[in-house]
Amino acid sequence: CGGSNFCPGNPVTRRQMAAFLLKTKHGIGYVPPASAGIFADVPASDPFAPWIEELYAEGVTGGCQAAPLLYCPFNPNTRGQMAVFLVKAFAF
Repeated sequence: CGGSNFCPGNPVTRRQMAAFLLKTKHGIGYVPPASAGIFADVPASDPFAPWIEELYAEGVTGGCQAAPLLYCPFNPNTRGQMAVFLVKAFAF
């Protein structure tokens, strides 16, 4: 969360969660492909864009809205949403 701090009490945003899931699934050294800017609310220049778009490419998320395609990167995850992300990412 900054300054070499972990901040365990802070909520996890959807953009952070994308990186957490993919690093857990593919390994700490994994780097997703470059982003194309497919989500209207996540510019390709966003450092989390490649992670978010790979999560989409792997079928783990469909975003938070279909038309226009949005991801809602700064929204926190509910426990229910996190459960769905885990099931889809790891095929539980």
